[in-house]
Amino acid sequence: MALKPVTVSQLNDYISRILTTDPLLGNITVTGEISNLKYHSSGHIYFSINDEYSKINCFFPASYVKNLNYELGDGLEVIINGYINVYKKGGTYTLFVKNVTVAGEGNLALAFQLLKDKLLKEGLFDPAHKKSIPFFPHRIGIVTSPTGAALQDILKIITSRNNLVDITVFPVQVQGEGASEDIARTIDMIGKEPEFKNIDTIILGRGGGSAEDLWAFNEEILARAVYNCPIPIISAVGHEIDFTISDFVADKRAETPTAAAEMAVPDIGEIKLNIEKYRQDLFSGLNAKIRTDSLMMESCMQDIKNNMARRLADYSHQIETMRLLLEENNPESVLKKGYSMVTDMSGKVISSVKEIKMNEKYVLSMKDGRIIFTISNTEVEN
Repeated sequence: MALKPVTVSQLNDYISRILTTDPLLGNITVTGEISNLKYHSSGHIYFSINDEYSKINCFFPASYVKNLNYELGDGLEVIINGYINVYKKGGTYTLFVKNVTVAGEGNLALAFQLLKDKLLKEGLFDPAHKKSIPFFPHRIGIVTSPTGAALQDILKIITSRNNLVDITVFPVQVQGEGASEDIARTIDMIGKEPEFKNIDTIILGRGGGSAEDLWAFNEEILARAVYNCPIPIISAVGHEIDFTISDFVADKRAETPTAAAEMAVPDIGEIKLNIEKYRQDLFSGLNAKIRTDSLMMESCMQDIKNNMARRLADYSHQIETMRLLLEENNPESVLKKGYSMVTDMSGKVISSVKEIKMNEKYVLSMKDGRIIFTISNTEVEN
């Protein structure tokens, strides 16, 4: 006996109930390679995962996408956890995705490169945006695990180099689920809270580990927190050969946490030695300048003396010449030669008979004396 016919919708509803109540299909983990990846404006992600022979359509709801720790891309090998459901309108079954992880280090490298390319295009690595690290910070914030060796290394180096800087440790989770969110929240808090406004350098770091251990520093949420932080950040994650997205976004990258500590503060001992060297160089330079100036001054003084001596000699010669000239033209010298000179009582020389006045006194000067006389009678001969 044939069963009563059912509608297509009834059939799809039945299949949906079967699939969603199956204990395996209700919580299944599948591995495959992503293809046909599409980001919807709603925040949902649509894609397929394939193996060599088959593919499954996947739906990644926005409510779960916000917890995604990787940048997805076509060709990426992933491990997906979710459940099977039926898309009733189309009559197809879909893998509803709750969580995605990357399979293997090779695929981690691909996920790393996908996010790096994305952020590079957005300008998060632009050198023009990077802030200068203060030469002499007053207060340093260290964002790292409170139990890791990296913290002790940083503290040891900073305190040995500079005992004048204040240090505040911000303990965070540095690996595992939720680590990137924890670090991002802490960096946002330091940049925004008034009580931390005098922090002028942040060291973000942890010690070495596997690619999975360091992955928190490769997540987009942390990259954007580092980029938006108003305080200069030094990224020091892992060993020298390790590179993370945080390194590219940070204002400065240090190869190791120890190198970050050395980069963050100047060495007081070295500064003192440099100051002493500068002091010695300054005094040596001043002494050399004084010696040079003294020699120049002595040379100038000698030149001045020589010049003055020449001028004095010239002046002496001129004075002597003028003296001889005056002596030659001195009336007394003329008188000594047998000549005489008549003047009025004021000493004015009488050079013409026309100047003679009757009954006026005059002085007759001769070589051996003077005669004062009065003219009572005159007779002029030409």
